[in-house]
This record gives sequence, structure tokens and C-alpha cells, in this order.
Amino acid sequence: MSDSSAIITAVVVAEVVPGAICLYAAYWAFSVRKALAGGMYRRHAFLLGGVSVLLAMAGFLTYSTNEVINALLSLFISALFIFAFAFIDSTVPLARRSDPLLRSILGWNRLRVALWIDMGALAIANTVPYFLPSNSEMGYILGNVLWPVFAIILFGASGTALVIGARRSRDPFLQRSLKWLGLCLLVLVLVFVADTLVSSLPGVTIFDFYYSYYALPSGILTIIAAYFLYRSARSLAPMSSFTQSESGQGPPVK
Repeated sequence: MSDSSAIITAVVVAEVVPGAICLYAAYWAFSVRKALAGGMYRRHAFLLGGVSVLLAMAGFLTYSTNEVINALLSLFISALFIFAFAFIDSTVPLARRSDPLLRSILGWNRLRVALWIDMGALAIANTVPYFLPSNSEMGYILGNVLWPVFAIILFGASGTALVIGARRSRDPFLQRSLKWLGLCLLVLVLVFVADTLVSSLPGVTIFDFYYSYYALPSGILTIIAAYFLYRSARSLAPMSSFTQSESGQGPPVK
């Protein structure tokens, strides 16, 4: 499973294409941000662009035979998760404020506390195994059993909250961005599920997991998630046309 064609295919599908799409999403987010009039929208676009850049970096930093490098990469991934959830945590209230009825979204004020605890547990489960002996039973439980569970809970609940917020929002521009962002998170849940199933197959090594045809299921799902992230950033573009037109700064951008 580790022949050169499989390695090239895995790298392209699971790393290059998703990374390129995430960078394109970041380009759109940062470009659109310059034309937005409201500070709330500008901040949303900036953070969305930042998350896109970090996800693109994570796609290329996947595996090394050096344990020290792997430990550092695990710290980076944990920091990425924390930054991404902080962005989500600031976005859900934004969605609620755009709902004319100001309805609570999944009881977010209470749910967010539980999800931050889950986020902390996820960071521990993602990082600690790299500092334990390779044959450690605790490391296996944290990295192969608890890590996917914590990730699925975090992104599943967050994605559901954003989709609900998008459905209730009456801000047409924010509504589209939140919808695609929520769908992106829900597809990432499927990525975690696919990774867990593939890594549990007999005979699959860590190298196979990243650089063989075993990487294709989660790679294809990651491409879909990256595309949804791009749509979230691209959905803000009509808002720039609207704000420019309303403020008299020039004709709407096509």
C-alpha cells in the first residue's frame, strides 16, 4: 500500500488540494474584510481567514518519523483547535443577535462551558500520547479512543449550533456564511469518524494512514470540508458590494 503512486495520490488528495482550497478561502476572507463596513463583520471575516490559514498549515504538517517533531505538531494542532473553537464561541452569539426573536441556540451559554471542558480534554488527548512511551496503554486510549470522541462532540455540537443559527438569522449575508461554516464542521466530524475507522483496520501503520490509499476516504471528506469553508468566506462577498453601494464608496463589486 506504500508504493509511489499511492503516496503521490494520498499527498495530493489529503494534503495539497485541501490546503490549496483553505488558502483560497483565506484569500477571500481577508480580501472581503477590507470592503466591509461593520466591525462585527470585519472581525468575523478576519477570524475566518485566520482559521483557514491554520487549517491549510495543518494539512501539510501531518506526520514525521521524528518523535520530537510529532510532539511539536501535536501542540500546533491543539492550538489550532483552541483558536478555531474560540472563533466558533464568538460566532454563535453573533448568529443569535441576528435572529429577530433572539432565541437561544442549543442553550449555548451553558453548552459552551461543557464544550470548553471538552476542548481542554481534546487538547490533552491530542498532545499527551506523544510524551508517553510508544507502547503505553494510556497513550493508546487517549490518542485512539478518547481523542476522536472529544473531537466529534466538539465539532458536531458546534456545527449543529451554527446551522441552527443560520436558519434563524435574518441577516442574508451572515446567514449564508454561517450555514457553510456549520456544514464544514459537520463534515469534519465525518473526517474524524473515517480516520478512526481506517486507523482501526488490522495491519494499517501510521505511514499507511497518511501516505497510502487508506488516506483517501478522509482526504476526500477534507476536500469537501475545505470547499464549504471557502463557500463560507465567499458568501461574505455580496456583503462587500452592498456596503460599498450603500455608503456611496463606489459601484457594487461584480
